[in-house]
Amino acid sequence: RESSLKAPSLSLSRKETAFTTELRTTKRNRRAVRSMRKPTTLTASSSKKKKSDTSAFKTVASKTVSRWEVFGIDDDANETSTSETAMKSSMRIADVLVRAFPERFPTKTAAKKAIRRGEVTVNEAKADVEFEVLKEWFESNEEGEEEGTTIMIEIQARMNANFGAGDAASSSRLLSREDMPKEIREGDNATTVAYEDEECVIVRKSFGIPTLKTKMSGNAARSKNSNNDNNNNNNSSNSELEGWSLDRVLPYIAAPAVNVEGALHRPRPVHRLDSLTGGLVVCAKTRRALKVLSEAFRDRTARKRYRAVLIEYTNAHGGLGKRKINEKRGTITSNDMGPKRNQYAETEFRICDETGEDDENTVTKVLIDFHPKTGRTHQLRKHAEKELNMPILGDDRYGGKAHCDNAKNYRPKLHLFAAEITLPPEAVPWRNDVGGG
Repeated sequence: RESSLKAPSLSLSRKETAFTTELRTTKRNRRAVRSMRKPTTLTASSSKKKKSDTSAFKTVASKTVSRWEVFGIDDDANETSTSETAMKSSMRIADVLVRAFPERFPTKTAAKKAIRRGEVTVNEAKADVEFEVLKEWFESNEEGEEEGTTIMIEIQARMNANFGAGDAASSSRLLSREDMPKEIREGDNATTVAYEDEECVIVRKSFGIPTLKTKMSGNAARSKNSNNDNNNNNNSSNSELEGWSLDRVLPYIAAPAVNVEGALHRPRPVHRLDSLTGGLVVCAKTRRALKVLSEAFRDRTARKRYRAVLIEYTNAHGGLGKRKINEKRGTITSNDMGPKRNQYAETEFRICDETGEDDENTVTKVLIDFHPKTGRTHQLRKHAEKELNMPILGDDRYGGKAHCDNAKNYRPKLHLFAAEITLPPEAVPWRNDVGGG
């Protein structure tokens, strides 16, 4: 009796969705469960959600789902089946989506993300991740009334980006470029668009800004700037660029997606460049583009070419001596990359041109192309210094004391630029759809 008195207080202290689950497991409250069988009732008790602009969404898939598709039991099937699915009295909506829409939701995680974005409705009611489809919805009730034998599931997708204003017309406008810092808005170091279509954009990132914003700020960021070359010394001294990243710049220069299924709120980079490095960065405007482009860089089917200017100190002036490799092209390998210095790295290189400096020819500048086959942190900078014995011009971390002091004193930009990106056809399926090749 004591435990039965405590049970109601425990149930009442939970969220209403948890209380519904408690009721469902109690035989004496079976009628109460059936009174809450409609999705509209269940979703009314869900947690508060952000209001979304319904005009930005469009139904892209719908399906009438039967009991057999959910629980694997037909109306005429033997209900004494002992399979795990058949024994269930309910199933989470994410599991139902994986069964009903396998092409769109290959995993439960993908289904949950769509639910959290508010893209899933059951019988015209929004579903949340706690929503459960009950087997009782497909059965007749105790009074003999026939219940519906199917439920309607609709999948909606965002069709227009949203930078803060509502409809498609306002969403198609860029933010004002005048609000950007002048250094990355004008001149040779401006962040500009190199290529753009309805689902992706390739931009030229400025030297001195990170690809993504850092979580650090204030003294913590300034302290790390002094030891971590992901933050340029030039950038740390320029208060105008503080807080700016490529991710923040994109809404000012890239047109948002309009009338495209799965439009992101704003374009997102799918890979990174160090803040010291300028050059091409691929960004996605839609969820499809984000997925396939990220996979291309993860699987290294996307090829990149970097161009750099190296310094060869032909005597003790730079403290390094002559270059270690005399070939015009070749492959560099090492096994000392990563935090534990045990990761393999590989880089192909080709020397394009070189020129001597001063009368004694003690310094030679070398123009070189790098084709990284792996993506280790600072791979090209380390390979240039350690394997070629020619550090990159402007590198104040790798290259020996004399070279680093010279870079700090004169503060040139790091002469390393992401000059070319080649994407495989499977990374841009929307171009193939329209015959773009």
